[in-house]
Amino acid sequence: NLGIYIDPFGWSYRRWNVGWRLPSRHFGRSFWIHDPWYYSLPPVYGPYRWVRYYDDALLVDLRTGRVVDAIHNFFW
Repeated sequence: NLGIYIDPFGWSYRRWNVGWRLPSRHFGRSFWIHDPWYYSLPPVYGPYRWVRYYDDALLVDLRTGRVVDAIHNFFW
């Protein structure tokens, strides 16, 4: 449990799925999950990063913004 997520852009929750393109404002460095191992997430390499979006953990390709993996309701 990481605590409350506050969307700095004032948008409401949208469930992102694999293959969809996440706006760059939602996968900036401040949203990265810097230690995936701590949360039992698979490690990432290269241009991929786990990011927190509300209660979801999204694996994002930082070059394109495409969601590669999505775990919904990961943070409670």
